[in-house]
Amino acid sequence: MGENMIKSLSNGVSGMRASQLKMDVVGNNVANVQTTAYKRSKPNFAEVVRQALGDQGIPSTEDPRPQEGSGVKLVSIQRVDTQGILNPTGRSLDIAIDGTGYFKVISPDDDREYYTRDGNFYINNEGIIINSLGYALEPEMTLPEDYTSFSIDEKGLITAQLNDGTEEEIGTIELYSFPAPNALLAEGNNLFSETEASGEAVSGEAGEEGFGLIKQGYLESSNVDITQEMVSMIEAQRAYSLNARTVQTADRMWEQANNLRK
Repeated sequence: MGENMIKSLSNGVSGMRASQLKMDVVGNNVANVQTTAYKRSKPNFAEVVRQALGDQGIPSTEDPRPQEGSGVKLVSIQRVDTQGILNPTGRSLDIAIDGTGYFKVISPDDDREYYTRDGNFYINNEGIIINSLGYALEPEMTLPEDYTSFSIDEKGLITAQLNDGTEEEIGTIELYSFPAPNALLAEGNNLFSETEASGEAVSGEAGEEGFGLIKQGYLESSNVDITQEMVSMIEAQRAYSLNARTVQTADRMWEQANNLRK
């Protein structure tokens, strides 16, 4: 009986831990509801190994014997890469990807490559297009000193309008895709890096097969659904409460069993 109560305690504790982890993930989703191009995460759980019950105290049964579980464990935290809503900003250097793809940016400190769907870009003093961290858009785009405005079409072609009324093509923004984008490593600041599980980046032009279109003057919103997150939060809270009650009940039964020996 003592062994079974220990299992009950262990199962309840694992359930409480799993519910807390789920609440942490949901809380992070809610916190990033206004983060540009943020992709919500969801935890995936699985039962721990099941064990056949022993003969002691169990009526004679034919195989297979009854089994009992050993609790729950976190298997993975999955990023859900569904498209966020494109919100108009009217700003020339806000660009969103409508469909599949990532922008590539290069860190000026160590030339490390990162990938992002956050299209909130700027122009530095040298005319180079950079993100909010100062990372240059790859391939590097430099606007001429005498430009008055510029436009970006759906295929990523940047055209600058010059003071003398002429136009100059600056270059084309490339997009990048991965065999398993969910396996990209989140680095913070809306940046991701390539991993062995994600596969190597494949470059392409917006509008080509497997790549989305580029929308100037838009930013992609977070794909977090507040209603769905609230439901998940309530589920996690209820599950935590029930598992805590399991622990309390097992503890009381254990106390009663100990008192019978006195």
